[in-house]
Amino acid sequence: MSNRETYQPVTKTSQPEGRNQVLLIYTGGTLGMLPENETHSLTPSVQILQENITKLLAEQKAVEDFPHVEIYQYEEVMDSSDMGPSDWVELAQVIESHYYHFDGFVVVMGTDTMAYACSALSFMMSNLSKPIIFTGSMIPMYKGYSDAPRNLLLSITIAGNSNIPEVCIFFHSKLLRGNR
Repeated sequence: MSNRETYQPVTKTSQPEGRNQVLLIYTGGTLGMLPENETHSLTPSVQILQENITKLLAEQKAVEDFPHVEIYQYEEVMDSSDMGPSDWVELAQVIESHYYHFDGFVVVMGTDTMAYACSALSFMMSNLSKPIIFTGSMIPMYKGYSDAPRNLLLSITIAGNSNIPEVCIFFHSKLLRGNR
C-alpha cells in the first residue's frame, strides 16, 4: 500500500433511519479468495466482495438492529502474509480519517498476520470510544460451508451495536482482545 487513496468505496448509500453505521475495510485474505483458472490455487479477489458480501449484507436489511454497512476495499487486495508494519500504520490512518463518521469498524484480512495487525492497532489507537473488530475466515466465502458469513455478520453486529471500545479479533464464535 502506498497511501490512503488505495481504499475505494464499494458501497455508498444513505444510512437507514436509526441504524448504527459500520465501516467494513476489506484488505484481502482467505475470505475473499477464488481459485485461479489454470493452477486452481487460491488468490485474493475483488469480485468476491462485490458479489458475496454485498448479497450477504442485503439479506440482513430486514434485521432491525443490524447496522448499516459501508464497504471500502483496497484497489489491489493483499495476502496478509505480504502485510507488515507500514500497512498497519496505514490501516490505522484510514480508520482515523473515518473515525467520526462511523459507530464501529470491521477489518477483513487474512489470518497469517491478523493477530500482529490487531495487536499493533490496539497500541496505535488510543482513547477509543468505539470497537474495531478484525475478522477473516479459514474457508473462502464462495464455498457453501465457509465460516466467513458467520464471522463477518457477527463482527459487524459487535462493531455496530456493542459498547466495546477496543481493538479485537472475532473468529470462530470468540471475541478476543487485541492485547492483554
